[in-house]
Amino acid sequence: MKNITKQQSTAGFTVVELLVTLFIAAAFLMSGYQLYDVIMKDGGDARATARASNVAYDYLQRYKPNATNPCTALTPVTNQTLTDDIIANATVSVTISCPYSTPTIPTTTTPSISKVLVTIKYNTPQQTLNIATYVKP
Repeated sequence: MKNITKQQSTAGFTVVELLVTLFIAAAFLMSGYQLYDVIMKDGGDARATARASNVAYDYLQRYKPNATNPCTALTPVTNQTLTDDIIANATVSVTISCPYSTPTIPTTTTPSISKVLVTIKYNTPQQTLNIATYVKP
């Protein structure tokens, strides 16, 4: 006589394996969302910095002709509000200074080199971008 033994088939997942798989899937989804959030934030910051740099360069080119010979210190723009879709809460200041004039050292020549400095403050929390050039009119 043949001895017939019953074998159990284990097809599919057990409850524990299913829970572990769901936990790992949830962990991957959360880390993916965090990565997406970081990329979006850093991309937005880089875009705002690039836009602020472009605006500062435009102001620099606009106010370079205001440098005089001999150098005269001026502040043609002080905390002027900018309206822009990319940079929020933005203000711009333009300062023309005489970096080589020293009142304590008498010179026979007057300084002719001017420094044009554009400062843009933007975003919340506030970030500051400075761009400058030297001009010899």
